[in-house]
Amino acid sequence: MRRGAAYARRPVTVPGAAGSRRSALSRRALLGRAGLLVAGHLLAVRRPARAQEPPAVSLDCPILMYHEVWDRARFARQIGGYLDRGYQPISLAQLARLLDDDVPLWGQPFLITFDDGLRSARDNALPFLADRQVPAVFAVMPDWRGDHVHTYMTNDDFQRLVHDYGMEVISHTFHHPNLVRERTRNPGSWQAQIVESRYRLEAIVGGDYTVEGFAYPFGAYDAPTVDLVAQHYRVALSTRPGTRQRSEERYILRRTSMS
Repeated sequence: MRRGAAYARRPVTVPGAAGSRRSALSRRALLGRAGLLVAGHLLAVRRPARAQEPPAVSLDCPILMYHEVWDRARFARQIGGYLDRGYQPISLAQLARLLDDDVPLWGQPFLITFDDGLRSARDNALPFLADRQVPAVFAVMPDWRGDHVHTYMTNDDFQRLVHDYGMEVISHTFHHPNLVRERTRNPGSWQAQIVESRYRLEAIVGGDYTVEGFAYPFGAYDAPTVDLVAQHYRVALSTRPGTRQRSEERYILRRTSMS
């Protein structure tokens, strides 16, 4: 803009009326050009930036999957081996942030999960985890009365896992159904198993606790099931083998079976 104004103030060298008219035309042309430059600058400033796609994240993060834990010493050796090799134990919430490329690490991450809310995990794994201050995730069924085969934790146990031990609990539905079959057989139950189980579990734990994740019973899912889970959770655990976790697969994360 200053450049256009300087041109407009330059002395006119052509004498007479014609020179005056040329001068006026020159001023209008130059001022008009300056106005276009200013307008163009303002448009450039006001033009909204194009939204960028979040970067794709891929990381090597073993997610260990336990069910029954009968042998305390064996469990301690397994987890101790990861710790001794420099692995960093993380929470499910931290993994979700990692997949958003939003959390620093000091070592290679790994995650410990327990499916079904079995009491043996509480009795034989939790003491070691608490002693070593290692986080873990318990996929549980709120209000579950059991199957007359295994022994399960109670709602009170879920609350203590969070508030007394700093662990995470996530939904594993109400009754452990195969969700692919449940969707075709009873769509209302299918939806409740995924959605309402989360809110019931949050009410059991209390406080401001938020259930971040979901685990598919039997590892069974289809596209509609994954879509519904994605509407209500940040991440979900499958039973697909492998250790490579990708941001575009955050609702079918891979796990390594340990028991």
